[in-house]
Amino acid sequence: AYREELQKLASLTDSAPVDKVNFIRAYAKAREAGMRKDIILSDWRFTGNWPINCYKALAHPEIQPDKEKLLEEFKTPSPPQLHSDDTPKTSRQVREMAKHRSRPTRQKYSKIAKGLEALEMKVAVQNARITSLEEQMAQVRRGKKRKAVPNPNRRFMALAESLATGEALPDSKGAEIEVDVDEEVESVIEVGVRSEDERDDFMVVTKHCQRTRSGREVKKPRR
Repeated sequence: AYREELQKLASLTDSAPVDKVNFIRAYAKAREAGMRKDIILSDWRFTGNWPINCYKALAHPEIQPDKEKLLEEFKTPSPPQLHSDDTPKTSRQVREMAKHRSRPTRQKYSKIAKGLEALEMKVAVQNARITSLEEQMAQVRRGKKRKAVPNPNRRFMALAESLATGEALPDSKGAEIEVDVDEEVESVIEVGVRSEDERDDFMVVTKHCQRTRSGREVKKPRR
């Protein structure tokens, strides 16, 4: 039937190529002529499917789907990527992504962009505050001066001169001269003068002072 229709068209169109419209018309007429009940039943008998078994026809290997496609359908989908280079990081990038999208989507993107702008302003203010505090700390460190520490050698020199000239010293058995030394010095020498009843001999006492964990000197109370 289809061949007959093509022959009719070829005689009318002078063997021109068949276009889509003529093909559909010829195929519809051939389908009406070929898809009749008696022809379909005879085809079932010829293929061996008699009495008719629909399951046998559906289980034919030529019409089964590919196993690879079935495995892909039942395969567990991989988790989405959490980190992507396309993730917007600024409000401007969010607004660029909102272009060429629907109106509700653009409204949502606009809200997200406003939130990012507020966060950007907050971060900028905090960074400026941190910078100013660092500058203040640097100025305080530069302006801090160390306390001047007297040189203890001058007192030792004065004591040696008085001993050499034989000047009178205070008449006290427990008199001691305390010397303030810098905190970096580990030991301090305390010099004291003692006078006995009938002699003018002098005694130099050397002691080691006690210090705290921070290195400060522990002074003894005067008697």
